[in-house]
Amino acid sequence: MSGGRARILAVGDELLSGSQVDTNTGWLAGELQRHGILTAGGEVVRDDEPAIAAAVRRALAEVELLCVTGGLGPTLDDVTRHGVAAAFGRELALDEAALTDVRAWFARRNVTMSDTNRRQALFPRGAIVIPNRHGTAPGFRLELDGRAVVVLPGPPRELQGMWADEVLPWLVASGRVRAPLPVRAFYLFGLSESLFAERAGAWMERSAEPLIGVTAREGVLSVTLRASSAEPGPRAALEARAAEVRARFAAELYSEHDWELERVLCAALRARGATLTLAESCTGGLVQALLTGVPGASAVFRQGYVTYSDEAKEASLGVPRATLVEHGAVSRETAEAMARGAVRASGAALAVAVTGLAGPDGGTPEKPIGLVWFATAFGGEVQSTQRLFPGFGREAIRRWAARTALWLAWRRLVGG
Repeated sequence: MSGGRARILAVGDELLSGSQVDTNTGWLAGELQRHGILTAGGEVVRDDEPAIAAAVRRALAEVELLCVTGGLGPTLDDVTRHGVAAAFGRELALDEAALTDVRAWFARRNVTMSDTNRRQALFPRGAIVIPNRHGTAPGFRLELDGRAVVVLPGPPRELQGMWADEVLPWLVASGRVRAPLPVRAFYLFGLSESLFAERAGAWMERSAEPLIGVTAREGVLSVTLRASSAEPGPRAALEARAAEVRARFAAELYSEHDWELERVLCAALRARGATLTLAESCTGGLVQALLTGVPGASAVFRQGYVTYSDEAKEASLGVPRATLVEHGAVSRETAEAMARGAVRASGAALAVAVTGLAGPDGGTPEKPIGLVWFATAFGGEVQSTQRLFPGFGREAIRRWAARTALWLAWRRLVGG
């Protein structure tokens, strides 16, 4: 396949209405990249035969491989097979072997097959049927003049299973799989995209070698370096730039393997034989939920405290009433008292405390919505800091605060 380029076409009214999120495109793009096939772009179209046919023609004018997802069900609005057939100027024909497989799927479940399911055995003439051992809708592929269209059902479980069972082996056998492009990933915290771009400078040029991509999620920056090929020159440039990223962003870099801070923190705690406790107010247990979502977290996290009210802070963590009265629940003094109290009550080596204003009400000019105080207690020393998160809503503030708590715990543990 000259150039090793592909496009992805997602079909479905539900994707355009927003009632369902298209996760297949991202998954397929990742799979293609892992096997040395660059994704040139993607498109979403409605369940409409002419629209699908036009999108297929556009894609095949640009690339050698088109992956189409969705619209292979039994109902009248499932017209992907019709649109692809129209793009190739071919009629649909019933495939008896595929129909037998569809019937067998229902028979194994003691369910009577509806006559409408016969539509799922219709394919453009000359198409190669792709069996579906994970559902009722077979896929198919068509090839013409070195270009190929692979059509798969929309449910992710079915699509991913058929990809592994059928599509990937075909890509390998047909010589379309290439050496994957060398990639390095870095995960940073506490840095905006704009500040990263400012500090990265000319690295961000679209003509640079390697190419840098940056995405932001809940305070985490995912930075990807991608070489233009697997040749020695681009590989060497990639490794040189990776070393520069490590040096320039050492204060923010926490992993080159995992974006989830909770996993990185658990691994660091296990490596040091340390235990952690958490004292949460405005996050209401969200930090603990993230941490206990990590398999094996019980080895490093035994108990935490959700002290939402002043009374709970006083009763469970020993925060002095005078501190709460004089400084308020959202303050350096209260956060530090919460951290000290959590270490004392739990016996853990490291404690992180979170207290703040997530909104939507309760803010003042002195303490606005989005103000959160954090404190860590470790080795007999307490450290504290505050953050003022942007007003993107209560849940966004809580999620950012939870990620920040994990980050501060990790930094304190590794000596940052």
